[in-house]
Amino acid sequence: MANVLSERIAELRKARGLTQEQLGQLAGVSAQAVSKWEKGGAPDVELLPALADRLGVTIDALFGREGGEAGDIHQTAARWLHTIPKEQRYDQICRLFWIFTQNMVDEVTMPDIGYLEQAAALWEDETSGIKQWAISRVWLDGGYMLSLHAEDLSFATVWPEPKDGYDAHFAAMDDYRRLFSVLARPGCLEVLEYLYSRPYRHYMADTVAKALALPIEEAQAVMEVLWETRLVEQTELELVDGLSYAYSRHDGDVTLVPFLYMARCMIQKGAYLFNVGGAGKPLLRGGVWKRTEEERQ
Repeated sequence: MANVLSERIAELRKARGLTQEQLGQLAGVSAQAVSKWEKGGAPDVELLPALADRLGVTIDALFGREGGEAGDIHQTAARWLHTIPKEQRYDQICRLFWIFTQNMVDEVTMPDIGYLEQAAALWEDETSGIKQWAISRVWLDGGYMLSLHAEDLSFATVWPEPKDGYDAHFAAMDDYRRLFSVLARPGCLEVLEYLYSRPYRHYMADTVAKALALPIEEAQAVMEVLWETRLVEQTELELVDGLSYAYSRHDGDVTLVPFLYMARCMIQKGAYLFNVGGAGKPLLRGGVWKRTEEERQ
């Protein structure tokens, strides 16, 4: 039985693309311990549940018994994820999502499109010379998916349609107008990019002005309007010559990246590598956006 266990550990580890060191880290032991197991040794009994979880199988499967894969898909997915080194999990989730994308329609055989080498693999815009992203879209009853799957850039989004429609959950139109008018102001996107590309700290206007080659007054005005729109934080500083202000991004905020990615998808509308469903269908229910902010709250 020990030989069966040793063979199964080695087989499952290799099937999941793990080194002995990586499996050891996931199971809380050394690479030498994993090597010993695979050469005929046996893990301690108390390690078997964690080892099975990290390899994405049941304990029965470690001993070569049939029915080793868990029946509950959520538990199976959780176990599978724990077999992946943390730094690879986002990539592997996107690769799994690509399989979902290609199999959303049961009755139609979808083209076997592998992972692309580059995200900008579609047409080149004749005006700008910019290559279009190879976006994939599946739009069926109940929601839609928008994703991109390439070695240099991947993202995956899924948008189930709420019972009362997407537009019932939007902010008030005036809020969007305010946001977009601020972002359209010269210097605002540049300031946001600067703050999000630096460690989380508080920055004075003159620091940002120097970094972006802006007049100090302009940098100060830009940061104030970003604060008024709640896109950055403001901190009062009491100096010798009076009060001053420093600004920072919202600590831990990641919304800028998906916002700009989705904006780029919207800019290049119509360019899809993989496009299923949605033809002629309205995306919004209509009329709900006319509500006032008070009504929405």
